Amino acid sequence: MSPLLSSALSEAQLFIAERGWRAPTPPTLHEAQRLIELTAAAWPAPEVTVEPDGAIALAWESAERGWLKFSVRGQGELAHEAVIEGDDYEQVEAWLADAPGATLPDWAHELLHRLWPCDA
Repeated sequence: MSPLLSSALSEAQLFIAERGWRAPTPPTLHEAQRLIELTAAAWPAPEVTVEPDGAIALAWESAERGWLKFSVRGQGELAHEAVIEGDDYEQVEAWLADAPGATLPDWAHELLHRLWPCDA
């Protein structure tokens, strides 16, 4: 498990125990791990958090361009929301993390590239 994901889970344990947050399911953890792997080589490390409903979010911020957040819930979808250079984006794309040769969905990849231009 990624140290980023492990740290996020550790931070959420108190909220899960004391505030009734839902723990991420194994499929959610798997999707988050795969998402971290797919973004690690080309982009800066995201901030990884566990959300109250058990979703796992990866977020990036660029002072020059804006911010981007991906969320997974273990249901074969990648949700993303962003504000990049003044434009708002929000969408949910089908995404099968276990599919052979799985990559980021096209629009998710495009948003990452808009926030952090690179050769990915």
